[in-house]
Amino acid sequence: MLLVGVIAVGLTGSSAAGADDPDEVLTVGRASLVRADATYIADTFCLPDLSVQSLSTMFDTEPGGIIGADYPRTLALPNGNVLWTFQDARVRTPTGARYVHNIGMMQVGACFSILVGGSSSSPQAWLFPDQTAPQFRWFWPLDAEMGADGQIYVFSVEMNERGDGYLTRAEPGGTFVARVDPDNWNVEWYGTPADTSNDLYGWSIESDDEWTYLFAHCHRQFGWDPIFDIPAHDRSCSDRVTVGRVPLGALFEPPTYWAGSSWSPDRSRAQPVIPRSGRFTSPTQIVEKNGRWLAVTKLDDWWGSEILIESAVHPTGPYTTVERRRATTKCEVDCNTYFASWIEGQNADRPNDPMIISLSHNRWDGEPSHIYRPTYDVVAPPADQPTVAMRCSLGHCD
Repeated sequence: MLLVGVIAVGLTGSSAAGADDPDEVLTVGRASLVRADATYIADTFCLPDLSVQSLSTMFDTEPGGIIGADYPRTLALPNGNVLWTFQDARVRTPTGARYVHNIGMMQVGACFSILVGGSSSSPQAWLFPDQTAPQFRWFWPLDAEMGADGQIYVFSVEMNERGDGYLTRAEPGGTFVARVDPDNWNVEWYGTPADTSNDLYGWSIESDDEWTYLFAHCHRQFGWDPIFDIPAHDRSCSDRVTVGRVPLGALFEPPTYWAGSSWSPDRSRAQPVIPRSGRFTSPTQIVEKNGRWLAVTKLDDWWGSEILIESAVHPTGPYTTVERRRATTKCEVDCNTYFASWIEGQNADRPNDPMIISLSHNRWDGEPSHIYRPTYDVVAPPADQPTVAMRCSLGHCD
C-alpha cells in the first residue's frame, strides 16, 4: 500500500474560523471540524476501456483485496478525474473476509486507485475510521459534490445497529460530511452540514448553474416493517423523496425545501417530488443532463424486478416515466438486485453519448462471492433541451 499523506489530527469548533479564513462563508453551520487520518491507496488497476462491459469487471481480479462492494456513486471532478464511493466493500485479509463500511476510488482515465483507511494487514473504512465501531456504528457514503472552494464534499450517513446482529435493525443517526482534496485525495476533515437530520438531505446531490439540490431518502431498510414476512423497509418514509436547495456550492448553508409550490425554510413542509404510487421504497438517484432532470430507481429495492427511469424539466418535477427495464439477477434463486445509480464522468464532454447506470447485486445469504459486484448498462440521453421560457411556462422560472 502507498501512503498518500497524513493530516495532523485536532478538533476545533466552528467558531475557530477567523475573519480571514476563506472557508468561513462556505462552512456556516458546521458543528465541528476534525482533522482527518491518512488515506491509503490499496491498489491501482486499469481497464482496457470504459465500456459498461469493462466497468462490470472492475473487481474481478480483487484489486486491493476487494472481493466486492455496492452502492457505487460518482462525482466528475473539474480536473477530469472521477471520484467513486462504495458502501460495505468486502475485503480479504490474512484472517478472512471482513466488511469495510466504505471505500473510495479515484478514476484517472481508465485507471482506478482504491482508497481505504488502516493498513494492508488491517484495512479500515476510508471515511470516519476512528468514529467507526465495525458492524455497530459505521458510516455509509451518500452522494458527493464540489464545494464553492473547489474541494470535494462527501455526504455520509451515520448508521447504528440496534438489533441482535449486523443489519438486523440498522438506524440512520444523522448526516455528516467529509472534505476530500481533489488533487492529493486526502480526507482533510469531517464535519456536519446545516441539516444534520436523519432525513438524509444529500442522499442524491445535483447542481445547475445557480443552485445545488440536496435530495433526501430515509434509507431505513433493515429491521423495520415486514416485507414478505421479513422486517425490512420503514414504510412511513421509504417511498418519499424530497429536496432542499442551497446556493451553488454553498453546501453548508441552511437549505430551503420544496413545499409543493414554493421553497420554504421549514423542513417539515417538504413534499415528495417523485411519484409514490405503486412502490413501497424509492431509493432514487437524480442527475441533470441536456436540460432535463433524470431519476433512476431500482423499484422496491431487493424485492423488485424493474429499473425505472423518469424525466422532468425541473428538479422538483413532475417526473414522468420514460423507460422501464428488467433488473437481471446473476443467478436464478439465491441472488438479488438493488440500488440503481447514475455513473457520471465517463462521457462528460460528449452530451449525446449514452449515459451509464449501475445496479448492485448480492446473494440473499450475504456470503462473500463474485456476485457482490455492481453491473453497468447504458441509457439513451434526453434529446430535448427545455428553454428558460419552457421552464417558466411550468412555473419554475427560478
